[in-house]
Amino acid sequence: MKKSLVILLIAICCHVHAQNYFSESFGTLKAGVGYAKDFPGLSGYAITGEYTYPLSENLEGGFGFKRLNMSGYPRTSTVNEYTRATTIDFNIYFLPIVNETNIFRIGAGYSFSFFRTRRSYPLAQTQGEQKMISWPVQDASGRLSGLIVTGEYEYLLSSNLSLGIKASLCKAYDRVFYIGPYVGIRL
Repeated sequence: MKKSLVILLIAICCHVHAQNYFSESFGTLKAGVGYAKDFPGLSGYAITGEYTYPLSENLEGGFGFKRLNMSGYPRTSTVNEYTRATTIDFNIYFLPIVNETNIFRIGAGYSFSFFRTRRSYPLAQTQGEQKMISWPVQDASGRLSGLIVTGEYEYLLSSNLSLGIKASLCKAYDRVFYIGPYVGIRL
C-alpha cells in the first residue's frame, strides 16, 4: 500500500508537470526555521528546505526535508528525553487563492523519517511494603513513514523573492506539529 501510494503520487506529479511544461517559472526554493512539538513537554526546533514546482494553474508538486530536534523533561526531571529526526517529504499542493501578492496552499503528501529517540517510562518494584519507582532510559532508532498535511501562506515581495509561513503535521517518530516562517526564491 505504501509503495503504491508513493508511486501514484510521483506519477500524478510527473503527468501534470508534463502538461504544464512551458510554464514561466521553474519552481521555488524555500528555506525556513520553526517550532516543532512532539507531545506535551517535548518541543524544539526544525530546519526545513523545499523545492516546489508548478504542475498546473492550481497545483504544485514539491519535495523537501526537515531536520527536527525536540527535547525536554516530560515525565521526570532526571532524564532528558528527545526526538531527533530527518524527514524527506513528497507533497502535492492545491492553490485555492493565487493573486499578484498572495498565495494560499493546502497540501498532502508522504514523509519518510529517519529518527533517534530517548524515552523514560516508570518501572515500579515492590520489596515487602516498600515500593520503589525507577525511570530506566530507553534509546531507539529506526525508520518510519506516513502521511503529511500542510497549510501555507506566501507573500510575494517581488517577482523572485517571497516570505511565508508554513504549518504541517508530519510523521517523525510520532505525529509532530511544525510551524514556522520561510524565505522563498523563485527560479
